[in-house]
Amino acid sequence: MSLVEWNPFKELDNFGKEMGNWFERFPFRFLSASTPKVDVYETDTDLIMKAEIPGVSKEDLNVYVDENSIRLSGQTKRSDEFKDDQVYRSERYYGSFSRTIPLPVEIKADQVSAKYKDGILTITAPKVEPSKTKSRRIDIQ
Repeated sequence: MSLVEWNPFKELDNFGKEMGNWFERFPFRFLSASTPKVDVYETDTDLIMKAEIPGVSKEDLNVYVDENSIRLSGQTKRSDEFKDDQVYRSERYYGSFSRTIPLPVEIKADQVSAKYKDGILTITAPKVEPSKTKSRRIDIQ
């Protein structure tokens, strides 16, 4: 049996992740029309996030990353091709958006890449390899 150092802040981190997961599973999700919808999954080596962000130019998108989360932000601009007095229906969202997604695994933040095509932002984040600590038997005196 090996001794593991207890870290009380890890418990708080786990609580925060569980609360985030609870809100994600909640039937009415607290996401507005302006919030990008995302899929997050992992391969053997990478964490992949795909976000639906239609109608936004690449120049109006921002991706911020650290080891524990990815934040997407940007702006949807209203077209100048019509004036308000000519509008019969306007259901699309215009304005700024931001969303922070907590990550289920630690990533190498300095190696993250992003591609944007056809309204889908794909973020590829290499995972940190789990530490392979060796345990050894300690003789009791």
